[in-house]
Amino acid sequence: MLAAGLLMVAVGFGVVFAATVGEGSASVGGVVFIGPFPIVFGSGSDGWPLAMGSLLVGAVMVGLVLIWGYRFETKGDE
Repeated sequence: MLAAGLLMVAVGFGVVFAATVGEGSASVGGVVFIGPFPIVFGSGSDGWPLAMGSLLVGAVMVGLVLIWGYRFETKGDE
């Protein structure tokens, strides 16, 4: 899983780098969760929608992990 994650980060970086080297422009957006606090960032013409989409995906993933953990906790009590 670690190798797959690092590969995806490297490919994403390469795509953004290739887009900026040419005559086109690139937009970047994302979110970093530090504890319960999200740090949202975006740059470029479409940076804001990308950042908000990343925040939405991150919030859904956190919610799913919490629900998943709750389900396993209640099954262990039986």
